Parts: sequence; C-alpha cells; structure tokens
Amino acid sequence: MKKILNYIVPMLCICLASCNDKWEEHFGKDDANTQKNLFEVVSSTTEYSAFAELLEKSGYAESLKASKNYTVLIPTNEAINAAKNQYNFNDTSVVRSFVGYHLINSIYSVNDNTDTVKALNFRNKYVEFTRGTFDGIQPTAKNLTASNGLYHVIGQPLKPLSNIFTLVKTEFENTKQVEAISSFDTAYVENGETFYKSSPVWMSEVRRNMTTENRKYTYFVIDDANFEAELNKLTPFFKTNYVEGNTHRPDSTTTFFTKKFLLRDFIVEGDLLENQLNSELTSISGTKFTIPSGSLISRHKASNGVVYRVHSIDFQLQNQIKEKIVLGVNPIGYKQTDKRGNTYFRDKRDTLGNLYQDIQIHGHNVTAFYAKYRVTGMNVIRYKVYGRAIMGLPGDPQTATFTQYVHFLDPNLIAPNEVDLYKRPVVNHLGVNDTRFTFGVQPLNHGEVYLGEVSQNQYGNLPLLVMSNGTGPIILEYLRFVPIIQ
Repeated sequence: MKKILNYIVPMLCICLASCNDKWEEHFGKDDANTQKNLFEVVSSTTEYSAFAELLEKSGYAESLKASKNYTVLIPTNEAINAAKNQYNFNDTSVVRSFVGYHLINSIYSVNDNTDTVKALNFRNKYVEFTRGTFDGIQPTAKNLTASNGLYHVIGQPLKPLSNIFTLVKTEFENTKQVEAISSFDTAYVENGETFYKSSPVWMSEVRRNMTTENRKYTYFVIDDANFEAELNKLTPFFKTNYVEGNTHRPDSTTTFFTKKFLLRDFIVEGDLLENQLNSELTSISGTKFTIPSGSLISRHKASNGVVYRVHSIDFQLQNQIKEKIVLGVNPIGYKQTDKRGNTYFRDKRDTLGNLYQDIQIHGHNVTAFYAKYRVTGMNVIRYKVYGRAIMGLPGDPQTATFTQYVHFLDPNLIAPNEVDLYKRPVVNHLGVNDTRFTFGVQPLNHGEVYLGEVSQNQYGNLPLLVMSNGTGPIILEYLRFVPIIQ
C-alpha cells in the first residue's frame, strides 16, 4: 500500500501542476488581482488611471463591482491620452459611449487560433474577437483574471462605430439619397412636445437592415444625379391615386413607394470586401446589379457592416421590376365558407419526383365556385400570366381534362354581386380581348400553361378569383406574373 501511495501522490501533484499551467495559459497568471473585482483592478492600477477616471464619469463603475461576470478591454493611459484629440471627454454622452464600447457582457478569452467570435458590449454593439485581436487591435496583455471576469489590456482604444443608418446620415447628409432616407422619418408637434413617426413598412423593409447589430450588411451611396435618374426611371411603375403630401395616407403615394423600393436596393447582405465589388451583387430585395469599374470613391466601416461611396450602380430595369407568384395553397377566401370538407391542401410529387404543393377543390356542387387570391406589390405594367396545375397522378380523384377560369377585380365596376366585380379587361391566350382567362388542365401536364396578359394601372394589390367551370373542380399550384419590359 505504501508503495502505491508513493507512486500516486507524486503523479497527482504533477497533474495538478499541469492543470494549473493550462489555466494560467488560458486565463492569465494567478496574482493579487484575482481577488479583486474588475472595478478594483481598474481603479487600483496606475497604468489604468485615465480609463478609471472615465469609468467613474460614465456611470458604469457600479456594474463592474457586481458579481455578474464581464470582460473589460482596458486602454492604457497612453492610449487614452492619444484618444483625447478624437473625443470630447468633457461630454458625458461621449464618455459613456467610449467606455461602454470597452465593457462586454460575459467572459471572453482570446486565442490566436480562434476564429471570429462576436461579443456584445454595453453599447449593444459587437466587438469581434478574431485570432487574438479585438476589432483588429492586438492586446499588450490578455486573459487576466479578476474575481468577476476577465480583462485584457490594449495599447490603443477601440473606436466606437456607428451603425450604417447613423453613419450614412452623418457622413453623407447632404446627398439626395440621404435626403430620401430622412423623408421617411417625420416629426410633428402636439401640445408643445415633438413626436417622431416612421412608417412600419419602411422600418421593417429598409431601416431595420441598416440598424440591426446582429448581422452584417454592405450599403452603397451614389451620386445625386444618378440617384435622381434611378428614381425617375422607377416612378412610372409605382403610380398610385394618392395625392403627394396628403396626411391621410402619406405611406401610399407614388413617391413613398418609389423611394422605399429604390433605397432597399442599396443594401446587400454581408460585409463585402473591395475585391468582391467586381462581381454581380444581389440586394436584400433580390435585385441583381453591378458596380461599374472606377466607380468606387471611399470605404467606411460601420458597427454592422460597411458603407461604400460610389459614383453609380448599374441597375437593369428587368432586374428591378420582378415577376410575382401566387401560390394555390394561400387563398384569402372563397365564394362560400361551408366547403372546407371539399378543399384539400396537398403535398405531392410529380412524375419526375419533384415535391410540390397545391390546392384541390372538388365535389362542392356549387356552380361557379371560386377561391380568392391577392397578388401584392404589383407594378404599373402589363404582365404575361402563366399557371401550373397538375392532375392525374396516382390517387387523384380528377383524371379527365377540365377547364377553370381566372378573373381579376376591376376597381371601376360597381355591382351587387361580388363575382360581377371581377371582370377586368384582359387579353386571353389566343390574343383576344376578354374578361377572364381560360385555364385548361390536362392530365399529367407538368408544364406551365400560358393564360394571357393583364395590366395593372396603379401600384398595389391585384385581387383575383380562380373559378370552377360549372360545378367542376379547381386545382392550382401557382399563377406566375411576368412583367413585359419594353
């Protein structure tokens, strides 16, 4: 037994020493500061006195005294002194922003071999820990321990970055493009108090992508003449009947829709490098475009991506005015509501093994039964319309050729019966003027069927019906609307 103990005890000591070495390698050496909280570390170290002063002024000092774990990136006195030329540390808001950028929730160590980790700081911005650096800044000391977290020492401070939205409005406020951005944020005074209001559609489709911090985007700002040329090119496709400047529906005017549409196409997902600008790019709305050679003027880093100032962007109209698709499985209503038992939403495979979804309505015994649909965001243009409906597969109750019809709402009509409102003039598949499309469905035809042309006279929704022939069935996978670009 004694021999065994003589063997085990030395080995245990070696293991404990080895573990301690690994801990020190990962989190810094054990010293007196491990017993201090992060505030005490900062305030008691002469080399950090300048940051300690700013910490007290920022209002964040109490947070670092708490038991919750944090990571602090501590600029040295020399780093703070050098930063005084860039920041007004007499302004409390500036101090709070500066200090908060160096305080991070939770514990983050650094490792030269670790890929990028995004750490959220007190200013709700992300600091990137990449292969031993913080936003590209090498620490002079790292992975040092305190009782409530870790701290790293840096020889230059992190630069608080603005998000894309703030950067663009600050750096390029006198451009036509930023004027258009600012026009979506309106202010009004009531009882001496100023209220700010933004359109929910503008916020969700455009601005949110410029302000979100948990994803990276690339934004482009172009010359005034080119911005206005693009705006003028698109305006005819977004015509509405709402008068410009009206206070009842300011978010429904031609100008509103045109600006919103164009501004969305300056945003690309991802933090693009300069050499990536030579490729075809795709905006968050799916518009493909290119940056002409020699167009780049400057690059500006933002907290959530990058902004490029360029002379122009090459947008092709056929990429901007896009096709629309209505899925059969997304009806918004029916002729009557008591035929749910005759309505089937199907997941099927065609003869090629491709999965698709459709709607089938049969056995309803209602003459001219119909399902209602709505195409959204239709531009002022003429569309070619195609449809796909597959039947005759194993298990289908319908195996014989049948006809169904597609009708479109005519807003100029007034009638007591709903169905009589859906008689918009169209050109059918034979090239003849009509008030409906005839949609013939053939067994096992997996190809699209050309139905005809329909015109949209103002930007917005296009309501339509898919109607049975007599008491016959309705089957629809989709209708596809392809704009005719002259």
